[in-house]
Amino acid sequence: MYHAFRTAGRAVSRGRRLPGTSVCTPLALAVFLGLTAACSKDAAASTFTPAPHATRVPPAVVADPLPPLGNFITQADGSRVSTVSADYLFDADSDVLRPEAATALAGIVPQIREHDGRVQVVGYSDGLGATEHNLELSRRRASAVQAYLAGQAIPASLLEVLARGEQGAADNVADASRRRVEIVLR
Repeated sequence: MYHAFRTAGRAVSRGRRLPGTSVCTPLALAVFLGLTAACSKDAAASTFTPAPHATRVPPAVVADPLPPLGNFITQADGSRVSTVSADYLFDADSDVLRPEAATALAGIVPQIREHDGRVQVVGYSDGLGATEHNLELSRRRASAVQAYLAGQAIPASLLEVLARGEQGAADNVADASRRRVEIVLR
């Protein structure tokens, strides 16, 4: 709605307009003109400096340390169990102890020597691969840990190897928590 009427020699508009329009318009025009003046197409007026070339340094990847095996957990039946992931002890699809695994296993040897009962070495695997292969792999891995313990002056007559294979694991699922060797003091 627009009403014009004359007061003291000038027309006054009483229509709708945005608040602050009269202040914003000159300010916006000044900013626009300032920006266009600053963005000159003249190469001589510009002092463009390109960014330096980046050099990418690959990150240093270090395997997580083997968790300490010095603690045995007491089960409800009174036996004590120490569990370690087979991923720390062995390479993929291998039954040869890695050098750092032998060092870590040395930490629990004194507790095993003090124990006067049977020692079970139980091997497990995940559900990847054939069931027969996983059962055999878990047996060979448990036997490798048994051979290490026997080499540390623990009587072989007290050591017993059990292979569980993929018992309790989902078929065709790579589950790192299932790939493990347990040392059970009975």
